Amino acid sequence: MPGEFEFLDWVRKQQRPSQFVPIPAGDDMAVVNWPPGELLLVGVDQVLDGVHFDSALHDPRDIGRKVMNRNLSDCAAMACLPAADVATVALKRGSPLSYSKELYLGLRDAADVYDCPIIGGDTAAWDDRLLVTVTILGRTAGLRPILRKGAQPGNGIYVTGPLGGSILGRHMTFTPRVNEGRKLAESGVVTAMIDISDALSRDLRHLCQQGGVGAIIHAATVPIHADAIQLSKQTHWDPLDHALHDGEDHELLFTTLRTPPLGIQIGTITQDPAVLLQVNGQTLPLAPKGWEHRL
Repeated sequence: MPGEFEFLDWVRKQQRPSQFVPIPAGDDMAVVNWPPGELLLVGVDQVLDGVHFDSALHDPRDIGRKVMNRNLSDCAAMACLPAADVATVALKRGSPLSYSKELYLGLRDAADVYDCPIIGGDTAAWDDRLLVTVTILGRTAGLRPILRKGAQPGNGIYVTGPLGGSILGRHMTFTPRVNEGRKLAESGVVTAMIDISDALSRDLRHLCQQGGVGAIIHAATVPIHADAIQLSKQTHWDPLDHALHDGEDHELLFTTLRTPPLGIQIGTITQDPAVLLQVNGQTLPLAPKGWEHRL
C-alpha cells in the first residue's frame, strides 16, 4: 500500500493513553489495564465492501463509523461498556493515504463517543475490495451481561425503536443503543436481548431457539419507521414487511419479566416453540427472512 509507513506514523500520533490503555498503540502488542472483578467480553465483526456498504457511494469516514458502530451495537446487546478495540483493514491497492486517514477517523469518531480507544490493528493492500474487521473489548462495569438465552414463557417482547427501511441511509448512520442496553440491564427485568442486525423476524428466532421457546408478535404494535413507509412506495411491499424483514436497524430486541424502563412491546414469549404473527385477525407463521450470510 503506498504510504503505509507514513499512515502508521500518522496513526501512532493519534493515540493517547486512557484509564484502560496506559501505553498507547505503537508496539507489537497493546497493553490493557483490566479492572479486577470485571468480566471481559470480546466481539469481532467483519464488514465487506459490496455487502455492508458500497465504497463507490459511501464516504470512507461514514464507512468507518458504520464499522465501529456495528461492534458498539454488539456491546449494547449484552449491556456491557465498550473499553477498547483493534481494527484490521485490507485496502484496495492504490488507495490514497487520505482515504486511509478518513476511514480511521470514522472508526475513531464512533468509538470516541464511548471512550473506546483503538489500541492496535493491521493494514494491508490487495486487488480486491475494501474489507474492515474490528475486534472490540467490553467490560461488565458492575452489571451482569444479558444473553440471548433466557427468554421465558409469558415474558413480554420489546424493541427500543421503529424498524424498517434502513437501506435508505440509516444503515450507515444508526446510533448503537449502548446507553439503553445499560439502563435495561440495571432494571433487572430483562431476560434475553439481541440487537436487530439481520431483521426482526430472524433475530427473534435466534432468541427463541436459544431459550427453547416460541413467540407471538402482534402486527399492530410493531413500530414502523418512516423510512419503511417511504421504501414501500418503491418496492410496493407492505411497510410492515419492511419492519419485520429489512434488518440493519440496530435497535435492541429484548424480553422481560415485567414492564421495562423503556421500549415498545410487540408480543409475548410462548412455551410452544412456534414463532407466529397475529395480523388482520389471523395467526400465521413468521418466517425468518432478512439477512443470512451464504458460505
